[in-house]
Amino acid sequence: MHHRFEITERVQFSDTDMAGIVHFSNFYRYMERAEHGFFRSLGLSVIDPPEHGGERVGWPRVHASCDFFLPLKFEDEVRIELLVEEVRSKVIRYLFRFWRMDGALAAEGRVTAACVRKDPTTGKMKAVSIPERIHKHLEAAPAELLKRPV
Repeated sequence: MHHRFEITERVQFSDTDMAGIVHFSNFYRYMERAEHGFFRSLGLSVIDPPEHGGERVGWPRVHASCDFFLPLKFEDEVRIELLVEEVRSKVIRYLFRFWRMDGALAAEGRVTAACVRKDPTTGKMKAVSIPERIHKHLEAAPAELLKRPV
């Protein structure tokens, strides 16, 4: 069971705005990269392989937010920490922390992803239980890790 994952990213020039700091929208891209890395670290993918046939699921976001504390600039390295905040039958909620290399917390974000399956008849997505092959790898992080650092 896993509840924590980290990646390190280097801020690219294209990530920045006219002020030379990371544009707020790119924090959501960083969160998604961390989520994909987390799934890969579990031997999974956010895109199910074809052999799962009718079990194929997707992960649309039903909530995303981010609070910004300190700027990140071009060439900065940032450590992105993913914590599984909650696992329910049909939903995973993540907490992301963006750490500058000086140890300062630059931002904190949250994403809630619902597990869905596309109805073959109507084409509409419907929330479904997280398949056991995925659910068995996930657990919520301990409460002390989820508290915002001082």
